[in-house]
Amino acid sequence: MILMLSVLTSCNSASLSDKAAAQPSNMMMQGEGAALEQETAEYFTGSDGTFTSSGTMIQTNAQMNRKIIWTVDMEAQTLEFDRFLSDLEQAIQRFGGYLEGSSVSGSSIEYHINREGTMVIRIPSGNLDDFLAQVGTIGTVTYTGKSSEDVTLDYIDVESRITALEVEQERLLALLESAQDLEAIIQLESRLSEVRYQLENYHSAKNRYDSQIEYSTVNLYVREVQRVSTVHDQSVGQRIAAGWSDTLYRLKSGCENFFVWFVVNLPYLLIWAAFAGIVIWVCLHCVKKRRQKAASTKQCHANGTGTNSAKEEK
Repeated sequence: MILMLSVLTSCNSASLSDKAAAQPSNMMMQGEGAALEQETAEYFTGSDGTFTSSGTMIQTNAQMNRKIIWTVDMEAQTLEFDRFLSDLEQAIQRFGGYLEGSSVSGSSIEYHINREGTMVIRIPSGNLDDFLAQVGTIGTVTYTGKSSEDVTLDYIDVESRITALEVEQERLLALLESAQDLEAIIQLESRLSEVRYQLENYHSAKNRYDSQIEYSTVNLYVREVQRVSTVHDQSVGQRIAAGWSDTLYRLKSGCENFFVWFVVNLPYLLIWAAFAGIVIWVCLHCVKKRRQKAASTKQCHANGTGTNSAKEEK
């Protein structure tokens, strides 16, 4: 009896000790599960409750590094075209940019056609505003248009696809090393080629985005003028005075251009005048001969009529 009681007591003590030992383990498992659940929730859901299908958290605008492509359209006037181009080239080099393309038309020796140029300039986005201000100091800017394109989501999507394809490429390479079946090897190599082709395309797209984001595009049109336009705000009296001044300037410029045109084209005018004089002389000579012929015919007719009348009287 005493033996049975001692056995039961020892069993109960063991059971209690097992429960006591198991209780911390259960608490630890519950704690780990809660932590894992919280970590998973934080991974798939952002602070604002937004998430992507791939589990990539979309941060708020203040936290996210936005990917912005800036494009600027400018029009400028200058009195000294060559100096403007030289100063512009120095400004591009000073701000770390480069000239992507340019075209210049017109000639400085022509009296009625001023030179004009179109340039595509790439400037680091961080120096864009300073460069635009510098252009305003070397010429008269008459128009500025600035636009932006937010490609953040597209950029993130490209990066996510690159990461996924790189992981798939590593797995395919590992499977290809251990593959024994010829058909499986062919299928793996075919898929690997597709993955590499897609990776090249996405890397090209990412590089293109990086170039457009890091270097803003400035489309500049510059025109050589004899007198720059007034671009600041004016009162009514100042606008009237400026209008009269512009009218007199255009009148003076028109007279000067006509005089230059007349002097330059004088040889052609003399040739055309001589040709016109010959034509007029020929025409007048023909008219004169025709009149003389008509007069002699009329006189002969009159003489013939007088002779007939004299005969009738006799």
